[in-house]
Amino acid sequence: MNRSFIFSKDNSKEYLYLFAILPLYLYGIYKNSYLLYVNKYINMLGAVQIAFYPVITILIGYVLGLIFKNKKDELLKFSILTSLIVPFNFNMIIYYLIVIGCLFLTIFIPNHIKINEVALFAFILIVLNKIFNNSVIFNPMELTNMYNFTLFDLFFGRGASFLYTSSIFWIIVSYLIMVFIKTYKNNIFLISSLSLIILTIIYTIITHNCVNNLTLLLNGTTFFSFVFIAPINIASPSINYEIIIYSILIGILTFIFVFIFKIYTGAILAILLLSIIYRIYAKIRQKKFLAKI
Repeated sequence: MNRSFIFSKDNSKEYLYLFAILPLYLYGIYKNSYLLYVNKYINMLGAVQIAFYPVITILIGYVLGLIFKNKKDELLKFSILTSLIVPFNFNMIIYYLIVIGCLFLTIFIPNHIKINEVALFAFILIVLNKIFNNSVIFNPMELTNMYNFTLFDLFFGRGASFLYTSSIFWIIVSYLIMVFIKTYKNNIFLISSLSLIILTIIYTIITHNCVNNLTLLLNGTTFFSFVFIAPINIASPSINYEIIIYSILIGILTFIFVFIFKIYTGAILAILLLSIIYRIYAKIRQKKFLAKI
């Protein structure tokens, strides 16, 4: 029997999302606010702004959820995830306008035509940063190239990333919390990661460049995307065999974008593309089903 993921209000334990992001939030403040301030890369106002991105973003989602009560859970979850995907040196006003715009898309676009809106949000930020020639994932300390991080450092979050997505260690802790949410598709992270790791091992055997390949693999944004963005229910398959195919394809596309095309945020692009493909596939499947009736 195929297992299907359908939202159930009872026993869903959605509140665990807030507990799951807390370690990422605290580490992000330490890395991108406190450390930059004490090392004089930013002033006090900059440090406070970085710390308040998630607070204000979640508050916006919460307020809109009070107005549009039928979308409350979806809006809050969207604002929680987007509050962590903040590029350094990005205009705050533009950031919040994009957040609000995407929240209204969440409200008014029917579920049956939705793609992965969190991935779309991140993609918009990446494109805008590219247009304005800003750094997407490097803070001022990292841009100096004064620090030679070990693989151990990268695993625990010292590498480049969005403000709150750098620590693979804390992302795994978050994952272990979210597996208790009944509607969370926990096997997407496992299968996607396994696919990516297998491809990395094969690529390393071919290229004989172990350190560089491991550096690319230990990318906090990739694992954040696998744990938090890829499993979003509305934009991902609900049947087990479809989830397996979807997850494997995420790993493959992420490998291609990150390792071949050197797109550090390639996991986000992979998830966005696959959410579009899945939506098209779902529409075709639905038409075929209705034609048989």
